Amino acid sequence: MRAPASRRKVLFVEDESALRRTYDRFFAERYEVAFAGSGSEARRQLEEFDPEVLILDLRLPDTDGVTLLQEIRASRPALPVIVTTSYVSMEPLINVLDLGHSGYLVKPFDLEDLAARIDALG
Repeated sequence: MRAPASRRKVLFVEDESALRRTYDRFFAERYEVAFAGSGSEARRQLEEFDPEVLILDLRLPDTDGVTLLQEIRASRPALPVIVTTSYVSMEPLINVLDLGHSGYLVKPFDLEDLAARIDALG
């Protein structure tokens, strides 16, 4: 069986290795996936992998997710970004609401919900 000619390229920026493995198992057949566990790795993957959709965790070991999102918005304003966060408080999300992200999910969330959001982006 042949894979579809063009699968959407999705970059997951997530510092929790267990969650990266879960994303890989769940999404690998649906999308072309790449992973970054830190802000610096995310910057490299943005250049090398050139994703069509970015899934961005706000809490990263080497940078603040909001700062990274601001950088991404400056260099790639059209890239759809879905923000994921463990924050129950909405306060950190207020900072990113005007940065053109394509939605957010509070952890834990349903992977089918994330897939539906990715698919809805075009």
